Amino acid sequence: MSMAAFCGLAYSSAITAPSAAPLSMSYTSMASAQPSHNAIIQISNEKSDKELKQAEAFINDLAKTAIGFLSNEALSTQDKEKQFKKLLNNRFDMRSIGRFAMGRYWRTASTDQQKEYLTLFNDMIVQVYSRRFSEYQGQAIEVISSRPEGKRDILVASFIKQDNGPDVRLDWRLRTGKDGKLKVIDIVVEGVSMALTQRSDFASVIQRGGGNVQILISHLEQKPE
Repeated sequence: MSMAAFCGLAYSSAITAPSAAPLSMSYTSMASAQPSHNAIIQISNEKSDKELKQAEAFINDLAKTAIGFLSNEALSTQDKEKQFKKLLNNRFDMRSIGRFAMGRYWRTASTDQQKEYLTLFNDMIVQVYSRRFSEYQGQAIEVISSRPEGKRDILVASFIKQDNGPDVRLDWRLRTGKDGKLKVIDIVVEGVSMALTQRSDFASVIQRGGGNVQILISHLEQKPE
């Protein structure tokens, strides 16, 4: 398993929608497609060198933490799953990611449906990737740069270093929450936004169910094979 797969970067699940139209446009490419608007955004998002360095340090520490328990042969799969869940909750804004993945249907879901969906979304990520822990082969992440992105985010660029095969470009979109802490809100793997891809998949599932959010919840309740 690659570091990209481990960290929950590809928010794929057991409900892959084959009929979903591919959605590979990342936040980065969307911004570059609108140069005049992007110029305004860059002015309004002037991050200091200190903030950019803090973002890079955040990703370096995240990678170090992940590699630490992944490579620990003394830990059982169950122990690694617990560590992975802790990493997701502490370093990723899972509520924002999950809400974004549901898209416009979030507003039509009831409060109870929203709560159930977010719980199932988190469980899905843990279940899917904990099954791949045994595939980890010592890959490392090398952070290379960072820059302001959008109105209030920072994009940290990195590569997954692989012994067998080409390195994989991995960009981490970070945002500071109300508590003042940085959190990952999206991963862009080789130019493809994982949050946008998951959103497209979920929309396809709901649309096939006639726009009923409960259809998505029912799919998420199914354990991945």
